[in-house]
Amino acid sequence: MNDQIQRIQKKIEGAIADWNMLPQGCSVVVGLSGGADSIALAHFLLNYAAKHHIPIMAAHINHGLRGVEADRDERFVADWCRKSNMELKVLHVDVRALAAEKSKGIEECGRNVRYTFFRSLCGENTKIATAHTLSDSAETVLLNLAKGTGARGLCGIPAVRGNIIRPLISVTREEVEAYCAYYNLDYVTDSTNFSEDYTRNKIRLGVVPVLKAINPAFETAVFTMTSHLKEDEDCLCSIAEEKLKEAACPHGYWLSVLNSLPDAILNRAVSVAIKKESQARLAGGHIEAVAGIVRAGAGSVTVAGGIQCFAQGNTLFIAKSDQKSADHPWCVPLNLPETVLPDGRRFTVSRLSRPEFEKRRKINNLLFNNFINYDTINCTTSVRNRRCGDIFRPYGRGVTKSLKKLFNEAKIAPILRGNLAMLESGGKIIWIENFGASQDACVDENTQNVAEIKII
Repeated sequence: MNDQIQRIQKKIEGAIADWNMLPQGCSVVVGLSGGADSIALAHFLLNYAAKHHIPIMAAHINHGLRGVEADRDERFVADWCRKSNMELKVLHVDVRALAAEKSKGIEECGRNVRYTFFRSLCGENTKIATAHTLSDSAETVLLNLAKGTGARGLCGIPAVRGNIIRPLISVTREEVEAYCAYYNLDYVTDSTNFSEDYTRNKIRLGVVPVLKAINPAFETAVFTMTSHLKEDEDCLCSIAEEKLKEAACPHGYWLSVLNSLPDAILNRAVSVAIKKESQARLAGGHIEAVAGIVRAGAGSVTVAGGIQCFAQGNTLFIAKSDQKSADHPWCVPLNLPETVLPDGRRFTVSRLSRPEFEKRRKINNLLFNNFINYDTINCTTSVRNRRCGDIFRPYGRGVTKSLKKLFNEAKIAPILRGNLAMLESGGKIIWIENFGASQDACVDENTQNVAEIKII
């Protein structure tokens, strides 16, 4: 074995050891397209698995995109696995039709199909090995840079993500081809790799050669950069996760805690919070928009994955847009002049004389929703959230409606409904946040004492 091949194999072994890719007792599924990268990976792992008693199988997907060429690749992979005595699972799928059906891009749909298939072959402690190389990671960095990325996008392709491992992540494409040549490994070449219709190919064929002319060790330089950036990113994300735990409350996250964070930590905390609800890929603009409503203390944003984010009161709510609100019932006795609600807001009631009320109303008639007849408040009055079957007779409407219908008409987001405060007195709802007083508790010409309600 020559020195170059020894260095290549040590790089792969080092990556497996450094990131604990193949712990004792695991099995592995290798994504095998038939290209040089995947053949080199499968060949290496076959020998490694035999030495370490690791069960191994290959998985191949015929995406139905390249016709005869795709069928050729499938036959080649099946023949290679048979000669290598390696178990093979094959999936046939029409990715183009599936992408159209799901209104997704072909590349995104193909990626989802591949990983869904790989996971279907996994047991409890199975690793999915893909043949991403250092060259792929460098191209990803450049692609993300062109799109305008943050530090995470400049970290390249991670060596490990969940149960997905990339043993070739420190090996260049040239080294892969040298490995295949040394071991006389045949492989197939995807003709679309040379088509500049794909953005990644434009970078691979047009940009990388220029950078390597400036620095022949360009890919290694990128590896050094991504390693340092990942250390910084991991540190910032760890801090963000701790701060997010501090901000957690029964319905979401305290805005007061989130607002105390610097932008670098807040953006990462927002990202972590959203990913608890969906693993959809988030654009930087989405994260910044949610951070914006946190800073503003109010507003709503819908992000990738159909996730709705609302800032209201002192709480940031995050939930799937189709998720029905699972309200946690709460009820607290009304204490005058101030009642602390479960979400930390302060519910205040101030008593006004009739002349004071008229003066306030003249200044700002929009405040009228905050006033009720003070004499409707008694020792049994409480502040609570909604209950199944609640009804309400809004002042001046002449009708009684269910709260569900009332909230639907007002387009109140489902995840916010369970947090709306309402006053109950004598078994009836006499006031609802954002809606005002009921017909029975309204301020009319006979009212002498007026209660002004504020939620802070």
